[in-house]
Amino acid sequence: MSPSKSSVENLWQPAGLVRVTLIVGGLVVLALVLWQLLNVLLLIFGAIVVAIILRSIAGFAERHLPIGNKGALALACLFILLLVAAFTILLGAQISGQVATLSQELPKQLSALGDRVGISALPERISRQAEDFAARSNVVQSVAGYTTGLVGVLANAVLVVVAGVYLAARPRFYRDGCLLLFPQGIRDHVAAAADNAGAALQLWLIGQLISMVLVAVLTTAGLYLIGMPSALALGVLAGFAEFVPVVGPILSVIPAVLLAFAHDGTSVIWVLGLYLVIQQVESNVILPFVQRRTVDLPPALTLFALVAFGVLFGPLGILLATPLTVVSYVAVKQLYLRDALQEETSVPGEDEAAAS
Repeated sequence: MSPSKSSVENLWQPAGLVRVTLIVGGLVVLALVLWQLLNVLLLIFGAIVVAIILRSIAGFAERHLPIGNKGALALACLFILLLVAAFTILLGAQISGQVATLSQELPKQLSALGDRVGISALPERISRQAEDFAARSNVVQSVAGYTTGLVGVLANAVLVVVAGVYLAARPRFYRDGCLLLFPQGIRDHVAAAADNAGAALQLWLIGQLISMVLVAVLTTAGLYLIGMPSALALGVLAGFAEFVPVVGPILSVIPAVLLAFAHDGTSVIWVLGLYLVIQQVESNVILPFVQRRTVDLPPALTLFALVAFGVLFGPLGILLATPLTVVSYVAVKQLYLRDALQEETSVPGEDEAAAS
């Protein structure tokens, strides 16, 4: 009798059946637990993104200053705090004033739009839908029982930042701990994929930051030249919205168009033309230039990833859809195409990971 046939027959013995049942039951329970904790896993991934940002700044400081790992991390945290403080001091009052103007004008314009199309109380309906959508991925609110969506969102943000600092302090410790969960035979492959994904994510974040800053500057300058009110607030909003490809730029146009309706009819055409030109510049000039040294994701893949992660995880899934796609893209190319199928393929972040 061949060993394989003997092994199959052993599975049908009482002890073998119990073992198989326990393994299958354990996998099912694990899958159900992970499904219930998906939003927590997304927050963990958000903390990893924060840790990569901190480690990037800390790595730059270590290479150019005579300080150790902990000192470099402390300097990175201090740099970000000073950057936020400087931005708040220089532009905070102006932006807050313009945001207050936006918060007063937008509901009026939405109400007027609702009256034109026959929808009563349109701002209230949109507000309720937005709160329900945001609550889908509000982990802290679910645990602590907060009823205010803003409090839950801020608590989630604080949780992600604090966890990101802890991860940045000892990245190798957490990485090696996670690798122990995999069988020893594939541990080296998973480690290589993790290192390449981290390097690719770092490159993508750098490129995305460049695009966000340029879009914010171009939008602010263009709206100011047109004579639109709240140009700085709308420009900053457009810059932040650039973090979410496709969806973010479209959403950033809406408040500008609503304000343009209140300003005059001609302004609507100018605003739509401005945003269209900026997106063309971003897509055809800025993005190709940035992607020469970063990660070039297929546009269709990015679009479907946004839809899929948004349906599954809500707003947090949309926010983290692109970095999640970067990691998945690297994992598929490294673990499936190269290691499993033995295909010759380039892996984003591989050269940077090898150099670090």
